[in-house]
Amino acid sequence: MTFFLMFVFTFLVLWRPQEWLIPWMFGFPLLNIIFGISLFSLFVESREGVLRPARHGLPQYYLLPGLFFAALMSHVAWFYWVGFVNTIEPVARITLFTMVLLASLDRPSRLRRMALVIVVMTAVMAVHCLLQQQRGYGFANAPPLYIRATRTTPAYFRSQFFGIFEDPNDTAQMLSIALPFSFVLFKRRNLFTFLIGLGFAWLLVAGILSTGSRGGWVALLGTVAMMVALILPARWTPYALGALALGGLLSTSLAGPWLEATPYTYDRVQFWAEANWAFKSRPIFGVGYGMIREYTTRAATTHNAFVSCYSELGLFGYWFWFNLLFLGIMGAWRSRTAMKNAVTPEQKYLRRFSGAALASMIGYAASAYFLSRAFVFPIFILFSILAAIPAVTEHELSEDTPPLIEPRRDLLLWGTFATVASVLYVYVSILLINRVYFG
Repeated sequence: MTFFLMFVFTFLVLWRPQEWLIPWMFGFPLLNIIFGISLFSLFVESREGVLRPARHGLPQYYLLPGLFFAALMSHVAWFYWVGFVNTIEPVARITLFTMVLLASLDRPSRLRRMALVIVVMTAVMAVHCLLQQQRGYGFANAPPLYIRATRTTPAYFRSQFFGIFEDPNDTAQMLSIALPFSFVLFKRRNLFTFLIGLGFAWLLVAGILSTGSRGGWVALLGTVAMMVALILPARWTPYALGALALGGLLSTSLAGPWLEATPYTYDRVQFWAEANWAFKSRPIFGVGYGMIREYTTRAATTHNAFVSCYSELGLFGYWFWFNLLFLGIMGAWRSRTAMKNAVTPEQKYLRRFSGAALASMIGYAASAYFLSRAFVFPIFILFSILAAIPAVTEHELSEDTPPLIEPRRDLLLWGTFATVASVLYVYVSILLINRVYFG
């Protein structure tokens, strides 16, 4: 029952019917009701032993409450009572949701159903985007975003969806995240299932292109690059990730023409600099959850999820958020490696699913450099999926298999190192972009 409710919750988050199909539902707390029932269901199913607990535990169950505490501390540290009160509900809701969804993803069939709902609903988004380009309006007569002509570019239209995706960049990012899951909709892989996945992938790519989002292009390139890298042996995955990160850093030195041709690039570079200045002024607890607009020109968002997160929550809160991403990547990689000699259909499927989830997260991480979404449900759904993979994988392995994620080594040591390294990486890359752009 818990998983069914979480499935419906995810379906509604991606579909957004209250925004366009059933407008009278707008403002009705349907998601809160579903989530409240799912909490009760989780309690009952846990007592009755219906859910399979992770064999070796999961550090995400500690990271998520820690992230909630850190978000509160980002205001407590500066004695800002209004910010503290306004932070409780949104952060508690998203962290609790992630924990419930993670607990319910306890077997391969449920991972497969999550892939199904993500791909099908993003396909609906893609159809809406293509309709906007072809006939000038999509579902509910919603028009695309009109971009006026400039001295260098003609006028054009950018497709978008509804609600939290009512921005071409956010729409493109979600479509890119869904792309790898197109190929893991079925347990068995054959020509028929591959062609179905290829059809969904074509639709999603067409939707991404219709958004005119450069951040979407980055997400697509990161996703496809990781999917190609999955052809290599699993033990080479860390080297592939390192090569992608190094390539991203080196590309900043060649980004001059692209930056000059990109509308509003100057503003984004300025926002990053202002957010980094705010971070340096309050590096431990940050300037406060949701407060970075107070430090940027025209109260703008930073257009960089990493910068936004560490500037608002400081290193303390960023450590929790980034390790949800880092441990997800590490868990997916190790699960894929552990299944290199897969025999059963479930084991073979988990190996493919681990690779797809890994490519999806890399696509998000690549696009997050240019987009601000760090605390929205779709991203935390992805965090839940990747966190569940090693737990599900361990149930398919022998009893004496060591844990795929070891908290002391992987979280406290490597996670801390990766957190600091990611801040330095973003900071250095921004310095390089400033040098390229301003000379």
